[in-house]
Amino acid sequence: MERRHVLTLIGYSAGLGMLVGLVAAAFTWLLYQTQGFVLGYLVGYLPPGFSGENGVLHTFRTERPYLLLLLMPLLFGAASLLGHNRGLAKIIAAYHQGAAGTLGEKLRYAAGSLIELGAGSPMGREGPMAVLGDWMGDALGRRFLPPELARHLPFAGLAAGFAAAFHAPVGGALLAVEIFFPGLVLEIGSLGPALIGGLSGFMIYGAFWGYEPLLNLPASPAQWYHLGFALFVGVLMAGAGTLLVLAARAVRRASGHLSFLPRHILLGAVLAVFAVLMPQTLGSGLVWVELATSPILPVAFVFALALARWLLLAVAFGLGGYGALIGPTLAVGGLFAIVLARSAPGLAPDAPTAALVGMGALLAGVVRTPFAALLLVSELGGYAVLPQALPAVFLAYVLTPVHAFPEQKLAQEEIAADAFAGLRVGELTFSVEAVVRDGEPIAATPELELRPGDLLRVRREKRVE
Repeated sequence: MERRHVLTLIGYSAGLGMLVGLVAAAFTWLLYQTQGFVLGYLVGYLPPGFSGENGVLHTFRTERPYLLLLLMPLLFGAASLLGHNRGLAKIIAAYHQGAAGTLGEKLRYAAGSLIELGAGSPMGREGPMAVLGDWMGDALGRRFLPPELARHLPFAGLAAGFAAAFHAPVGGALLAVEIFFPGLVLEIGSLGPALIGGLSGFMIYGAFWGYEPLLNLPASPAQWYHLGFALFVGVLMAGAGTLLVLAARAVRRASGHLSFLPRHILLGAVLAVFAVLMPQTLGSGLVWVELATSPILPVAFVFALALARWLLLAVAFGLGGYGALIGPTLAVGGLFAIVLARSAPGLAPDAPTAALVGMGALLAGVVRTPFAALLLVSELGGYAVLPQALPAVFLAYVLTPVHAFPEQKLAQEEIAADAFAGLRVGELTFSVEAVVRDGEPIAATPELELRPGDLLRVRREKRVE
């Protein structure tokens, strides 16, 4: 790449990152306001906030939890009217097909996410932040840059969104690049713009919400006998991640006869029932990872919370809830690892270190991003966690046979439809030319419901390299 092109890309990536950081800061404020009104004012329950964003690490509860049973199905149903979930899966699919989503899709997704996340959805805020960053990068590149430079700019926008959501600019940049591929292959040419976008985005976002790590989880130096714990966590998280993805697919197949509206109403009703029984399932699960490291919370309660969040995440992801599953996956992995560490203190590291190991391992298996998982947990708790996180992360990555984003395999001419079973063709995040069923191609009409065993012939546009 010529020097003038390098300088141009640096300037645009930095400017885009700052703009996305500002948008992410505004989205965070809107999310806190929505959550404060819906959960705090109407329901009377206010979840704890991130310590890295000056949040209060206490919950406040009054005697109006049963209002959730009426309120949440209505809010989730209203959010579904904004359109289908066109989040990270849509971005991944668009990249491999050489296509691009519209501003309307991205804005509807962000608005739907704001409503559902504000009402206590178990999904993560990083989804709308990254989606808006991706669109801004794509729009800016198409308008002002030649194609060979423009194709790198969405990575900078994605990285800025991830960096803001997790207070992790380097991990967010690597996540923005690595999430498009299921193997250990990266779009190296886009890593530089992603790093610039992530750093400049967090620079602006931090001016509003602070530069501290999102959670207070300082990692302790490793001992040689902690290697066994790390390996055990890797195996455990591979099993937990596999069951999570399979459960989400089972929910998707079971609800395949429902349209998008009743599925979201059902999601709101399920979440409301869980919240009435255990209000700690509302809000950001990541906050509870930090709280669970304290001996004040009983181990039995932490295990119950981890299991409840695992179930809710499978239901929300299977029903197509707005938001991303990266943050919730980190939360579930951290909670399960804390249970192990506090149950066997002589064999395990301290609870904060164990939490970081579990967080990285489950994320690496479910999302197929081992390098980003390592950097995210290192930025959260310090690089002292690396000797224990590295074996756990790569073991979970190798042992997890399924993953949450089958769109990562769209580079193939035909892909199995098992991961999309229960969805109608019109609900897919990508375009298909035909569906092969029982060896015979059939028309890919929008209302055609996919079954296990189907093959999808993928349609791709030529992408400028």
